[in-house]
Amino acid sequence: MPMIFSEEDLQRIAEPHLHGYGAAVAEEARSALGGGASGIAEEAPAEAARDARDERGPFREAAAEAAPIVCASTRRIVLISPYPNLLHELIRDLSAACYDVLVFHRVDDLVLHSLQADLYLLDAGAANVLSSDPGFRTFIADPAKRRRALAIKPQRGQTAYGGKAARQAAESWQLAAAAPHEMLERIGQHLLRERSAHAAADEGLPGFKDLVVDTKRMAVFRSGSRVDLTKTEYELLLHFILAEGAVLTRDHLMEEIWGAAFFGNSNVVDVHVKSLRRKLGDSAVSPSYIETVRGVGYRLAD
Repeated sequence: MPMIFSEEDLQRIAEPHLHGYGAAVAEEARSALGGGASGIAEEAPAEAARDARDERGPFREAAAEAAPIVCASTRRIVLISPYPNLLHELIRDLSAACYDVLVFHRVDDLVLHSLQADLYLLDAGAANVLSSDPGFRTFIADPAKRRRALAIKPQRGQTAYGGKAARQAAESWQLAAAAPHEMLERIGQHLLRERSAHAAADEGLPGFKDLVVDTKRMAVFRSGSRVDLTKTEYELLLHFILAEGAVLTRDHLMEEIWGAAFFGNSNVVDVHVKSLRRKLGDSAVSPSYIETVRGVGYRLAD
């Protein structure tokens, strides 16, 4: 026990127990060091905070980039290619766009026949390899499969790994084709047409390819988008669709649409068919909807 001989001794013993003693000692130490300790004391927490932020930063960014997306609905796509490694970016983009992608290196008849796919993507760059597969030849000859198939063209600037033979084989498929960077948009358009056709069949509406005629509203839709037609153009199209591919003569169309009392020549039919084709985005040279039968009239194109 320390001995007390004076008031100074008493103060020295009592100071550690007085309020504010620690702060006073720290201030005395800072004064003795010329402020250096103050800088260290203040910087240490700041540096620690910065270190903590720096350590958390990459993880926070990674977590933001990896934020999962839950798809409300998906469509199934079957991709057939002997070289799927060359199409990994397309496969990634399709998966990110909520498509279920199944990849086949070759055609397995038993597996593909048991699958219910919304669309088939065929690697046109490897068409010569695929076309030598007996299972693929059976597949491509199936109208139902062809109707739901698109060909993938090699990337722009990329050497076609199949060369001229592959291009010739792909042309024999006679399928719509798109490059990988265009494929998402093309797939959306294709599935929209299919959905419109199914909806027309379910509702009993007249339709042809991606055209649907709503007879109640006298409206025509192409790939889900409305086409603005005049009353005469609407009636012409409806007559062609209801004829189901039969040839309709100009005289027949004039009598049905313009009536027997109409005094005019058959050129009026040609003028309105030309206008109808233009609004449908059709071509007289390579028709998709309305085909000209020379010297007779018109019919639906094959």
